[in-house]
Amino acid sequence: MNYTQSMVHIYTKLFINTSRYIRQVSIIAFLLSTPGISNAEEWTYTTRPGDTLWDISKKYLKGATYWERLQKHNNVDIARQLSPGTRLNVPMGWLKNAAAPAYVVSVSGTVQYKKSDSSDNINLLSRQSLNINDAITTGENGSALIQFADSSTLLILKNSRVLFSTLSSFGQTGMVDTQLRLQQGRVETFVKPMRDKNSRFEITTPAAVAAVRGTKFRVAYTENEKTMASEVVKGEIDVAAEGVNQAVKLGFGSITEQGKPPQKPVKLLQKPALTELSDTLRYLPYEFNWPALAGADQYRIQISPVNSPGTISLTETSQQAQYSINALKDGEYILRVRGIDKNRLEGFNAEHKFTLDTNFPVANLTSPISNIEITRPPYEFIWSENAEVNQYQFQLSTDQEFNNIVNQQLLDSNTISLNEELAEGNYFWRVSAIDKQGHKGKFSPTGQFSITENGYEGFLIFLYMLPAFLL
Repeated sequence: MNYTQSMVHIYTKLFINTSRYIRQVSIIAFLLSTPGISNAEEWTYTTRPGDTLWDISKKYLKGATYWERLQKHNNVDIARQLSPGTRLNVPMGWLKNAAAPAYVVSVSGTVQYKKSDSSDNINLLSRQSLNINDAITTGENGSALIQFADSSTLLILKNSRVLFSTLSSFGQTGMVDTQLRLQQGRVETFVKPMRDKNSRFEITTPAAVAAVRGTKFRVAYTENEKTMASEVVKGEIDVAAEGVNQAVKLGFGSITEQGKPPQKPVKLLQKPALTELSDTLRYLPYEFNWPALAGADQYRIQISPVNSPGTISLTETSQQAQYSINALKDGEYILRVRGIDKNRLEGFNAEHKFTLDTNFPVANLTSPISNIEITRPPYEFIWSENAEVNQYQFQLSTDQEFNNIVNQQLLDSNTISLNEELAEGNYFWRVSAIDKQGHKGKFSPTGQFSITENGYEGFLIFLYMLPAFLL
């Protein structure tokens, strides 16, 4: 091959490669600029009677002028009327996309939030809006109930931090995109069934991501242990971590440690039995007791007002099958109790409605007077009477804590006479009032007296003989 032929060969090859490169770039540019040709997910619209491409574009897309793109993307003959039931594919990027602020339904205890454009923490208030990148932090006694654009709700429990990463809706399509980041603590969600497969509700923790399409579930993340717990009480969720996607079905829970795939789901504990609990409380503190639940290492207790069941008035854990309420305003409430297993997965709730009404008479002890000494029976006990009271419970004990009760009776009147002789020593007595439904009120303050050989009668003899001693 001579010099001229070599140069022709080189330039020809260069031209071919350059042309091929230009063609590839042009194709890529065309794909990026041409509507509808994209790897992005698409929304499917099913036409209704009377629909036109113009109306569909105006209602759902970023502008009415998108009808031409819609027509080309779906190869629809614009001259023909759209038949009802025609399926039109729409790239997600064409849809109207607007911010959809969340709404604070209620706040209990100490809850603060930080706006995305501020470094200051301020108190969170009911009825205010939350936007993208706002963050909520709950205190030791704090909780907040949040509602999203599609009416799904999020209950943030105490000692938790949540960042609202994405809060969007796609016009009138019904699609929503809600993404939250749980940095610490525990949340409970109720996600409404999603109208479209492209809707998304995700909770991300440093350990894993929980994604749903309409369900009721709970997520907890323990920062110091870097562990996420997921519990499904309705529907199903997907938990993804380290390239592994784990389905968690109704009645199961899964643990995910940071840096590891989700663990195999395990069955959640069934709800405890609360059927024997009182439905009316007449005093505080009051202790609820229920049968121990097999497999439960501890219990989660929550109390909500009946008129706002999503609001948490109290939430605690107990090592025993009991819980003492020490401070709560009178009203109607729902008690929720669920077992917590050895993996710290929380099971199904048992619910019990009760009324707290402490506006009920407390007996006033009148006889015997406090600290008096008495020798012989009968021993007469008298206290105040009230028309609201149906019965009285009388207790007599040898110790102030009433651990050693020597006499206990239900009485229809406000007096009792004991004829059996008591041994020498100190005694304590008290009375509680009972309403017509059998609900016991608060015990009276404790009365005290003592039994001696020369007690009350000796004192009367001394008073009788006192004038003679004075002569």
